[in-house]
Amino acid sequence: MVVAHQVVGATEEGALSLGRGYWRAARSVSRGLVRCRESDRGIELHLVGFRPALLAFGPAQVAAGPERVSCTFEIAGGLLARRAGGSLRLVQTSGPPPELCVSVDGFLPRLSVLYRPVQRRVHAAVSRRYFSLLTHGEQS
Repeated sequence: MVVAHQVVGATEEGALSLGRGYWRAARSVSRGLVRCRESDRGIELHLVGFRPALLAFGPAQVAAGPERVSCTFEIAGGLLARRAGGSLRLVQTSGPPPELCVSVDGFLPRLSVLYRPVQRRVHAAVSRRYFSLLTHGEQS
């Protein structure tokens, strides 16, 4: 998504802010049904707090430079994943023009028949909300 200006600073804190914004968007889109539990081991998404996790991610891996700021979470498993593997990557490039990008690479859904009609649409909705939060200055 092309943006008018960079939404986070080119720092590790800016990269972490990209990650925090994504999890806020996930909670918002699910209307609080999906809860994010953060620990030293990473992030787990739970349906109204129940176990096991819908999806589990490793800790944030951040990179920051003048051209690109990124926050990457390795997919560690969960009920919706066939196995650990793949990643969720949140990126801001400096441009011109500056851009924001959300990508999922290497994810293998447990129920691929539900991925396109359900999981993929939820991810798209979360991404739209994420972009909206970031571009309106609500990323912290």
